[in-house]
Amino acid sequence: MKPQYGHAIKGVRATGDYRLRVVFRDGYSAEVDLWPLFEKPRGPLTEAFQDPALFAKVFVDLDAAAWPNGYDIDPDVLRYYCDKGRVCSREELAAAFEQPDLSTMTLNDKQKS
Repeated sequence: MKPQYGHAIKGVRATGDYRLRVVFRDGYSAEVDLWPLFEKPRGPLTEAFQDPALFAKVFVDLDAAAWPNGYDIDPDVLRYYCDKGRVCSREELAAAFEQPDLSTMTLNDKQKS
């Protein structure tokens, strides 16, 4: 399933144990466990989440899930996580969000040979 773009988060709340309940503007809602994002911190923004109290301070900012330390999750990525029911690897996200090289397309969307 290829992701759609332009999702926006209407509401978000932490439900405990690094889980978020997310409601998107199109009415879709889901809960997803984000612990894999913070289990092995990769820098100061994710290190701060070793304190679960920070995770609980999630809010919506510019249609994304955000936290007071400046960390945020793109709404399209969060929707993809929700659809899959899990956090995905960087490689899986890259493959899912890959765009075709439009320079190789003609006006009728057929690949040049």
